[in-house]
Amino acid sequence: MSRAEKYISEHAKKLTQYGDDYFLWITPDQARKAVEIAREEMIEKVCMYLNEHRNGVIDDEYIINLNKAMKNE
Repeated sequence: MSRAEKYISEHAKKLTQYGDDYFLWITPDQARKAVEIAREEMIEKVCMYLNEHRNGVIDDEYIINLNKAMKNE
């Protein structure tokens, strides 16, 4: 389970509809937070992949700059 999925499962609320039937919901702020967590996870994965497969072509500065660009810094 990703950190985003874990966040959603921890913050989802049950809303009863009919009898024992219910559905889960999160607030818009919680949804934005889950998206940000998923985005951070993807950035980490991309940077780790590049770091592991650079074969002397990509230097550390490139990975650092890519990380900043993906985070809009």
